[in-house]
Amino acid sequence: MPSSLGIYIENNLIKYAKVVKEKDSIKVEAFNVVFYENNLSDVLNKVISETYSFKTPICINVSNELYNYYDVFAMLNKNDIKKSIDIEFEMLCNEKNYNRNSLETRYVLMNNKEDNEKLKTLHIAVNKTDINKKTQAFGNVRVSSMTPISTSITNLVDVNPKENIAIINIEDETKITTIVDGQISRVDTIEYGMGQILDNINRTENSMQKSYDVCKNITIYTQETQALQSDENEHLEDVMPTLYKIATESKKIIDSSLANLSRVYITGLGTAINNIDLYFQEYMVSVKCEILKPYFVESSSVKISVKDYIEVNSAIALAMNGIGFENKELNFMSGKALSGGNLDLKVLTSNLFAGGLTGPLDIVEKMLIRLTAVALMGTAVYIGFSMSTMKQIEAKTDEINSAISVARGEVSKIDSEYSTISGRTSSYTSLINSVNNLTDSSDDMTQARIVPVKAVPNLLERIMFVIPQKVQITSIDNTQGTHITIQAQSEKYEQLGYFKAMLSSKGILTDVKSTSGMKDGGVVKVTIEGDLP
Repeated sequence: MPSSLGIYIENNLIKYAKVVKEKDSIKVEAFNVVFYENNLSDVLNKVISETYSFKTPICINVSNELYNYYDVFAMLNKNDIKKSIDIEFEMLCNEKNYNRNSLETRYVLMNNKEDNEKLKTLHIAVNKTDINKKTQAFGNVRVSSMTPISTSITNLVDVNPKENIAIINIEDETKITTIVDGQISRVDTIEYGMGQILDNINRTENSMQKSYDVCKNITIYTQETQALQSDENEHLEDVMPTLYKIATESKKIIDSSLANLSRVYITGLGTAINNIDLYFQEYMVSVKCEILKPYFVESSSVKISVKDYIEVNSAIALAMNGIGFENKELNFMSGKALSGGNLDLKVLTSNLFAGGLTGPLDIVEKMLIRLTAVALMGTAVYIGFSMSTMKQIEAKTDEINSAISVARGEVSKIDSEYSTISGRTSSYTSLINSVNNLTDSSDDMTQARIVPVKAVPNLLERIMFVIPQKVQITSIDNTQGTHITIQAQSEKYEQLGYFKAMLSSKGILTDVKSTSGMKDGGVVKVTIEGDLP
């Protein structure tokens, strides 16, 4: 029976849920919401101990992640796609003054309905310091998965491949995940959330736990039932202004979606407030709003209130990553040997011999201790050497990426040349007609001609049908024999690469070669050479 412990971590708050998979059924064995003041490590150790999860996969969330979206050509191979995305992100970091080396990134590719020749990229970046800070809080317990909650929350919904929905997750801040045709389309972040609401209530309650309990006792009355509103809702003035901002911002985001959404789910800490789904429904009259219930809850044999499940939805969604629901491309722990803490040789030695050595040591015991100490010291030296080597490798990798960025980072503008290239078509047609009108009346011209008369016009005509919209030809020369030299330029390196590939794949030229490209102002210039077939 595979099991997993999901832990959602925020400022002064964690939610945890242990999930077990039995054949086709999923059960939640233990769950809770815990507020803490100072030491996160102590709280985590207590949760792991109480849920008996020392050897259970632990899945947690990233924090303060950045979301970006890029388009890449579908015809590129995997390595070129990654290079293209890295260049785009490098340019964004330069524009926003981000430290690229301090950010860990992941991305997923999605279909692009607007342009079948391109793929849409959901790109996520997280500060490495935040990652290390969270994993170190677990001590020597290994974290197996760290993913954005905005993508993992979809684990709780049995999404129809043709369904368009949105999930509003109201935690410390609010994140809206839009799903179109069964796949994540985009993630939007609203800075307002339960963090502001709890802080407002905490000014009078002086306890985050009490403030949360207050929220669980607050009932929002809709416009039709405001007359029934009870005086017991004394903290409504601390709740409603923030909730209004969340609802109105959510409405703007959902209304701006190009897809026709059929349903909006509300989840997160905000569901502790009674009737919050009815409140959101008043703003989103054209789409049905409801509280997100894990799709497997109703079939579960455990008799637990659904509302209790809902308040730890984020932790359940993370735990499901550990039992086969994870998108491995978005796991910030993948490919990393993070232990979560430092190896304490003193503690390890004391644990090894705890209760086993009493009184004076004999020769065998002394030799055993010495051999153990030598082995541990050797291990420590090996780990230090390995870490140093890895740092050097990472430094060299950063230098290589920086060199690639300098060489190719300025070739991303593609939209401004469409009308210019379209206008060039008439020039190419005129050139073809002029060449076709040449006569063979001059013997000297006939003797000097290197290739057949029709070869060059045919070449230009074939080029006209394959040249990308963003590529401009500045000259075509027949230097000797059947050898052709083409001077071309574009703002996009991949556009020139695509043009070269089409010359070869369509049989327009043989033995096609090109220079690596030279930056001149805002364009890249290359020389393409080949022979007429």
